[in-house]
Amino acid sequence: MDEKYKQNKRWQESGVAAWETIYCSLILILVALFAMLASYSKTETRKIEHFLQRRIFLEDPDISAALSIKSLKRYFKEAGMSTVPNIEKVKDGFKASYESRTFFAPGLAVANKEAYPVLDKMIELANKFKLKIRVEGHTDNIPINTAQFPSNWELSASRAANVLQYFLNKGKLPTEMLSTAGLAHYHPIESNDTPEGREKNRRVVFYFRLTN
Repeated sequence: MDEKYKQNKRWQESGVAAWETIYCSLILILVALFAMLASYSKTETRKIEHFLQRRIFLEDPDISAALSIKSLKRYFKEAGMSTVPNIEKVKDGFKASYESRTFFAPGLAVANKEAYPVLDKMIELANKFKLKIRVEGHTDNIPINTAQFPSNWELSASRAANVLQYFLNKGKLPTEMLSTAGLAHYHPIESNDTPEGREKNRRVVFYFRLTN
């Protein structure tokens, strides 16, 4: 009798233990499932927001008009400089290309004060439409070898970085909205065999894109 009682008790205890194990496992699975769903929901929300931003950017009449090629050229011309940038549409935005002499003296990387109004216009535009800005520095293929700039890599990178620093100091633009690249002479748009071609290759390119 005692032996049967003990066996029955052990069976009941083991049954309770098994039930608790199953219950705890089920709770853990449900917690993991809800965490996964919450993460997926946030990801989908960001995708939807980005899609709506792109749609507004592309289809809103006021924004499309403000960021049309013609309007942008007029906008930058209001800065008072005689040089009008070459503006092209790109994915989620546009790019504006200036010849380097618009911003820099030959062999130097500090922006001319005469270029500040153009940079201020860019800050104004980025703030108004919440645009990211990428600054690219380009040179021709004539080598430079000075104490400050051992090669065209350093010159192009310093020019882009100095422009970005202006955006940070004057415009207080968020750092995550800005990026730079110094590309030296490896992305020419014209032949470097002529003075005219080299002048066009010496340029600063600004990419303006919607934030994610």
